[in-house]
Amino acid sequence: MRRLYVTLFGLLVVITWVASASAKDYRFQYKLKAGDVWVAKDISQVRTEVMGTKSSTRTKRTIVYKVKRGPKRGWVTVEATIKSQASRTDNGPMNRGNSMAGMIFRVDMHKSGEIRNYKFSGGNSQTAQYIGPVMKVAMFGFPEFPADPLQVGDEFDAVLRMEMPGIKGTRGVQSITKFTYTLEDVSKGFAYFSVKQRTKIKASGMDIKDAGKGEAVFDIKEGMWIELETKSRSRVAAGIGSGGYTLRVSKMTMKKL
Repeated sequence: MRRLYVTLFGLLVVITWVASASAKDYRFQYKLKAGDVWVAKDISQVRTEVMGTKSSTRTKRTIVYKVKRGPKRGWVTVEATIKSQASRTDNGPMNRGNSMAGMIFRVDMHKSGEIRNYKFSGGNSQTAQYIGPVMKVAMFGFPEFPADPLQVGDEFDAVLRMEMPGIKGTRGVQSITKFTYTLEDVSKGFAYFSVKQRTKIKASGMDIKDAGKGEAVFDIKEGMWIELETKSRSRVAAGIGSGGYTLRVSKMTMKKL
């Protein structure tokens, strides 16, 4: 019996060693270079119910990213513009007004995904004052990869913070979003991640909590995300509209020109 235990223990050690040795490491980084142009197509649908009133809005947005030479090695400067935007509320007419027309959003981006020196310019000055600070998260929500390589099953977190100034003495909006990316599979040059999202929002007179999940695809050769699909639900935990909720479904695809 003792010999059987020793044999089984030895077999377990061998199996564990083989599994560990066969696990492959993947080191992820962005491979954007000067002259690259990427186009993002973002389609989202938002359903809201607050104080007994229901509404639904569907939005389509096209974003163009132009990559320029960065401030130093390993960095690039990325400029983003919203080329078109169209939305429809319930069964109303299509609104093709682009409130951010003429605005340019810029960051310096490291190959790891670290972002610095966010700036915005152009467009309507009043719109820019309130919308500009928010768009850092909306336009450059690419997660920063960990320095260590990942294996299938590993996860990493990305935290995004946003603050929008209040209007006429109001409190404004502050939010913190935590994304957890889990590497599910790597196949034929693409990495597939599952995504979990948790958000806390503090607005004037309201506390909102949001949770969601989704899937993302990263093109290893190009060094860029090419697809992100998420579904999230938020509720007003306290304050005005307490008990209200918002359901959001979105899909973004990226293509290099």
